[in-house]
Amino acid sequence: MIFAVGVLAFLPALFTPFFLDDHLHAAMVAGTFPVPRSPFDLYDFIGDDNRALFFERGLLPWWAHPNLTIRFFRPLSSALLWLDHRVLTVHVLPMHVHSFVWWALAVLAARALFKRTFSPRVTGLATAIFALAPCHALPLAWLANREALVSLAFGAVATASYASFRQGRSLRDALVAALGFAFALLGGGEYALCFGGYVVAIELVRREGFGRRASGLLPFVLPAFAYLAVRSSLHYGTKGSGFYSDPLSDPGAFLRAVPWRAVALVGDGWFSLGASSSLVGWERAVIVMVTLVATLLAYRPIRDAIRALPEDTARTATWMLFGSLFALTPVLAVVPAARLLGVSMLGISAVVALVLDRAWFGEELPASSSRKALVQRQIAGLVAAGLGFGHLVHDPVTSWLATHNLRRDTTEFARRTHDLRNFVGDLDTANVGTIRGMTGTFFAPFALDPRGVTPRRWVWLSHAGHVLLKRVDEKTLDLIVGEGRTIYPKGDDNLFRDERSKLQPGDEIVRKGMRATVRDVSADGPRVVRFVFDENPEAVTWFADGAEESRQATLPQIGFGKPFDP
Repeated sequence: MIFAVGVLAFLPALFTPFFLDDHLHAAMVAGTFPVPRSPFDLYDFIGDDNRALFFERGLLPWWAHPNLTIRFFRPLSSALLWLDHRVLTVHVLPMHVHSFVWWALAVLAARALFKRTFSPRVTGLATAIFALAPCHALPLAWLANREALVSLAFGAVATASYASFRQGRSLRDALVAALGFAFALLGGGEYALCFGGYVVAIELVRREGFGRRASGLLPFVLPAFAYLAVRSSLHYGTKGSGFYSDPLSDPGAFLRAVPWRAVALVGDGWFSLGASSSLVGWERAVIVMVTLVATLLAYRPIRDAIRALPEDTARTATWMLFGSLFALTPVLAVVPAARLLGVSMLGISAVVALVLDRAWFGEELPASSSRKALVQRQIAGLVAAGLGFGHLVHDPVTSWLATHNLRRDTTEFARRTHDLRNFVGDLDTANVGTIRGMTGTFFAPFALDPRGVTPRRWVWLSHAGHVLLKRVDEKTLDLIVGEGRTIYPKGDDNLFRDERSKLQPGDEIVRKGMRATVRDVSADGPRVVRFVFDENPEAVTWFADGAEESRQATLPQIGFGKPFDP
């Protein structure tokens, strides 16, 4: 029944075209990516071996950080994707079916984790909450994000085995846990580190000496240490990006981003608030306030639900509660999004199910109960109603909407790139320029051809809203945005440059065939940039991305300006 409802909730994901990194993976498998990639390296996007070539061909925008690095070590998921692209090429339906298989395995593994301790009713509720959670929407609809499901499937099995090992110290359970965590790390990389939150929580609730606790950690610590050692020796990680904050290579940026990201993920995972990086100012303040109030209201019902359990069951519920919070630590390195909550949802689902079970099916208070007890039970009932609506009604609907909207957006992107392909011409000789682009257009060079063949050269001028392009002379263009705005996104929304390395007036960036000079800045970044081309920019096929379509564009005459709107 849960699988049937889940397939309906995530149904649009089955028909979602390639999205963002999917086009890069297709190019890697086809051999058209700027540098060769092995079947185990499809998550190696930008590094020392290809950064200069990306800049030379314009596949990175001019403002990208000079040391930009985006490399993830996920060899198992990479190999699975390589096999999909190799065998199925552009046939996305069976690729998505493959992703649904990993979702089903993750749900079964989660159910086994719940079933080992909780009652059948709590297990059923927790499994339903976990299976239908919006955290699975993007990994199901976005093939490149399947690693989250692969990691979940192995990691949930490993967590259950680890808990059994710490209860009975069975060598078999320890071995299964170690192998499960190892495969989770190879499949999901940084995602799998989140399971360390449950391992730490299990040890904290146990009443043992430090030595026995330390030795008990080995089934997780050994594979995690091995993974991190290999990752470090091969120089995987991120650097220079606003979207990612690597705690190992840039701990300062990571710590600055932690407060908001933690609140956003807690609010989304526990209370279905849908917080995201796009919220700013008063909107963030509202999310912080609502999350704080909801947490305070939910504290006592959660505590009472756990205290009412038998001792061993209560201990499991306690480590699942704290583990769900500790599990957020590794994903605080990324801009907050529901897709990051998969591991944390294991604990959230179990604890919410316990609260619902006690409120909906627990014993009635006797009529002689104190007024205080009656009020507390009423509050618990209201909290349960809110959590029940959020996780059993709102979340499944959100899952469907999320996959539906992603399918709509990716279909629109496919249409735009098809239209763009019609006026680009021969890709081997094409010289394409973007006056103003939207987020998806950074992947457009790889989406023009099913095999990922890119134009000979691409030029990016801006990623902004309304821009004014002024023709200074035959080879010089000025790009201008309004006061208080910036030519490219700031902070978390800037994949290519972090907030610490802001450009200043007078900064000059030289790329092949072009020199960009920052002439004025706002608080958020450059607002006036002069571009001087080696040759007449009329030789470039220019286009501008609008809200409705991508339009071919013409440059203004010398001495004149021309606006370009979304």
